[in-house]
Amino acid sequence: MGTAGARFMVAKQLAASGGLYLELGSTRLAMDPGPGAVVQYAKRKVDLSRLDGILVSHRHLDHCGDVNVVIEAMTEGGFRPRGTLFCPSDALDEDPVVLKYLRHFPEEVVRLQPESPYQLKEISFRTTRRHIHGVETYGFRFGDGDIPNLGWVTDSKYYDGIAEDHRAQVMLIHTVLAQSRPDLPHLGLDDAERIIAEAQPRLAVITHFGMGVWRAHPWEVAAQLSERTGIEVKAARDGMSLEV
Repeated sequence: MGTAGARFMVAKQLAASGGLYLELGSTRLAMDPGPGAVVQYAKRKVDLSRLDGILVSHRHLDHCGDVNVVIEAMTEGGFRPRGTLFCPSDALDEDPVVLKYLRHFPEEVVRLQPESPYQLKEISFRTTRRHIHGVETYGFRFGDGDIPNLGWVTDSKYYDGIAEDHRAQVMLIHTVLAQSRPDLPHLGLDDAERIIAEAQPRLAVITHFGMGVWRAHPWEVAAQLSERTGIEVKAARDGMSLEV
């Protein structure tokens, strides 16, 4: 639903900032509904009133700017309570981003914990250890087994073990920075290359681009990563659909 990462890309809307959408069987999950998510879902003809859940990795605005309107849409303005909201505790407690008046609209609100399993109807997923980021943040692995179907590397500074934490057949990697910086808790393209080389997924998808990555042309960067790692790497684009 969008590939923009960090404040400048989101503010300029050089790419959309609607997050991701996951569907398995009859189960539908909106993930990190950033600013404009409701517009992107309408544009892609996805009916938000049929959502079963909303997953927020952390409370920064580029990941949750539309979470309240998506909750209202999922529950038809609160007149049809349904679905589950998964989010870190500080999205509810400390400088909360989920408004209090609509917290009873979902049937359940789940506070995420590190390295814990969760189930939403047909979708099973597990959080990673807490990421190194400015607020409480988690990555995710979807599916079962030692190497599950999908790994989602959300915002974080690189840390030892990050590749193993998210290892999956298909991996989505947030690459905000063209080059990692010690003063910024985000992944650079150099970090993404290390993760891909170590995790050895069948497919890696870079997304959530910052301005530097955008100017470097993500599709060209992905081709270079593929050549250097020997792994198929794609650059996400707004509206792109993947069958995992």
